[in-house]
Amino acid sequence: MAHDKEMFAGDVPPNRGEVQAHDAFAFGLDDFAGYDQLVAALYGCLNSNSGFHPFFNAFKSHFRCLQGGLLGLTNAPIRMIYGWTFGYPDGFEQWYINSDLPQQDEALLKYTALSPRQFGSFTGGDPNVDFMAMMGEQSRVWAEEAGLGDSAGMLVCRNDESQIVFMTNRHRDEGPYTETELLQMNMLAPHIENAVKLHQKLYHSKGDSENLSAALNHVSKPMIVFNEVAQVVQCNAAAEVVLAMHPGLFVTDSQEQRLKSRHARFNRKLESAIVTSIFNARHGIQDIITLFDETDDERIAICLTPLVEGENNHHGALAELVLFNAANPVDQNRLQELFQCTPAEARTASLLAQGMTAESIAEELSISVHTVRQYIKSLLGKNGYRRQTQLVAAMVRALG
Repeated sequence: MAHDKEMFAGDVPPNRGEVQAHDAFAFGLDDFAGYDQLVAALYGCLNSNSGFHPFFNAFKSHFRCLQGGLLGLTNAPIRMIYGWTFGYPDGFEQWYINSDLPQQDEALLKYTALSPRQFGSFTGGDPNVDFMAMMGEQSRVWAEEAGLGDSAGMLVCRNDESQIVFMTNRHRDEGPYTETELLQMNMLAPHIENAVKLHQKLYHSKGDSENLSAALNHVSKPMIVFNEVAQVVQCNAAAEVVLAMHPGLFVTDSQEQRLKSRHARFNRKLESAIVTSIFNARHGIQDIITLFDETDDERIAICLTPLVEGENNHHGALAELVLFNAANPVDQNRLQELFQCTPAEARTASLLAQGMTAESIAEELSISVHTVRQYIKSLLGKNGYRRQTQLVAAMVRALG
């Protein structure tokens, strides 16, 4: 494997500051545009074995952070054994690996104690909290020198021998991470876990038998990867289960495997969306396309992310499948939290996120179409969207 200078060799291996639910927080169009770009940059890293630096660059710009990275750590004692970092001075990583500081690092101790996929910060979004007062003597020395004002992070995953932590520090001039920013980080958290697990399987494998198919099967989220000519090159086990449950979608058995719909009209939309996503990848456009298929009582959302890798000129697309049925209801409390919904608006929003029209929502909820449209208008105004399609895409990405 080819390591860049910030990849380190080694054997692969309820606290203050956790985000709380507040009805007052909602994201606007710019926030979700930035979120989509982060997801696209994150999965784009899987097309290269050069690490996560494209994602770090996007994350750093979006959240105005100073330094951070993904750190592979032993469990007990906590020692760094590999990782990707950004923003640290030359030599810092080597010193960190060969020191006992990880075991005494207040940030690592905090984040490894969190539940997986749950971001927390030291200040909890409170500008009156003194970040330096929460540092130990050794940590405070370099934190003061770097001018840190807050730190956020999460436990990505853990096994019997090792764990992976994502952490990001912010300069005091930028102020603490806000609760809205932590909510957005938590939306990103499961995607970080997926990407890290996939990257481990793809590029840390010691056996020749491991391939992308096996790697995708280690991720519980249904995913399909397309190559540059829109062929299905990998479909993980979770996606196969979803496709088996959904009577409208399937992957052809021919040599050139394609994702198809049995409904001709939707099939044209699907083919167009996949090709558009691949062309976007070739041009470095990170727009995410969301479309729905409905057959009988099953609805499925398909979120297409361009896979951009300029160095080797390899491009493709990643499809994430979100199935909506009685066994997988939409989380209306999360919709209220993220989109500033009233309970009545959240019921409408949950059906919008499944691709239903205003007319079908009115029939489902036994209310008038006028009332449904008023709820949609209110949701658009509260969250800064001009078009219903933008709102629906944002909700699916947030819930998927």
